[in-house]
Order: sequence, then C-alpha cells, then structure tokens
Amino acid sequence: MKLICLGDSITKGIRPGVTEEQTFEHLLNRKLSEAGIEIEIVNSGIGSETTALALERFARDIIDAQPDYVTIMYGTNDAAINEGCVKPRVSLADYAANLRSMVSQAKAAGIKPILMTPIPLGAQWSYSGHSPYREHGTNCVIKDYVEAVRRIASEENIPLVNNHAAWWQWESETGLKIETLQMDSCHPNPKGHKLIAETMYKAANTVLCVK
Repeated sequence: MKLICLGDSITKGIRPGVTEEQTFEHLLNRKLSEAGIEIEIVNSGIGSETTALALERFARDIIDAQPDYVTIMYGTNDAAINEGCVKPRVSLADYAANLRSMVSQAKAAGIKPILMTPIPLGAQWSYSGHSPYREHGTNCVIKDYVEAVRRIASEENIPLVNNHAAWWQWESETGLKIETLQMDSCHPNPKGHKLIAETMYKAANTVLCVK
C-alpha cells in the first residue's frame, strides 16, 4: 500500500529544529506499522507551494506514481495576503477549483484522495503586523479556506483530516497556545508534527480500517 502526502513546507516538514524522523509522515508510518498496516508513505511537500503550483505537477508526481492514497494539504500560502496587497495569492474560488481538480484527477486514476485542512496560524506569524491580520487576527483569511476544504470533502464524499479543528481543540484542552506546537507561528515543531500524525491516524481508523 502506498500513500503520497502532497503539500507545501508544512508537509515537507524538515527544517532547522525538525528532522525527517520527527515529521508527521514518519510518525504516521511508524504508528501504522505498529498497528500491523504495511504502508509506504512518500513525502511530496514543496516549500512555498500553492494549489495552483501543485496542480501543475499533479499528473507527474501523483498520477504517474500510482499510489493507493494521496493526502492533499494546502491553504497557508494560497490564503496569504502579502504586505501592500489586498487579495490572497490564490483566490478562494481558484483554491476550491484547484482542489476539486486534484480530487477529480485522483479519482479518475483510481487513487483515493484525502483532504486535509491547514493548521492554524499563531499570533506571532510574520504577516501579523500588516493588514488585514493586524486588525482581524492571523486566521481571518485562512478560516474561509479551511471551510472550503471541509465543504469539498463533504460534497465529494471523501475523507477529511481536520487539522485546523484538532489544533484549536488541543489548545482548549491543554490551556496552552497553539504557538507551543510551532517553530514560528506557522510551521509545526516536533510536537506539532506529532499532533498532525495523531489526527491523521484517527482518520486512518475509517480509511485504512486501523483499529
């Protein structure tokens, strides 16, 4: 069985302070192996990538590789509004259309798509000092992109890994800020990767019949 994890730098994971063994892909692989599920998990994350760029390589990196499953996690870069700009890098409508295209292509190729919501952004995110984040908070834009992922998963009747909700739930249950799970209020640290892996593993209970 083969699973490819498609996404941006959050999916890529490896960075100063996070080793390959600490990424959610590696942790998930270990948890599934312990549960008796033999699976090859391929990390296909590229830093700074948006859904528009992912769509350009989807046929080559996903369809041609013929995995059994593909997880798709984007939104952080798509929803970002650069300083001095008024619109996100990828509009909400285009973001949704790009996700739907990847889901459609995967299904047509016999690959089971799994959508994943992006994780929340912390208060000290590098964009927090300019509009609209300064006035409305760092998650004021991305929340609509999260809702789009949830809606598409429901309409397409495919599995959803709701990282966004899981992180807010973790904050509520622990009393700690989500920044505790991040390197820079954006990229997950080892604790953040562990939570993503745990959230994905819970979804695997229904997707891969893990008990």
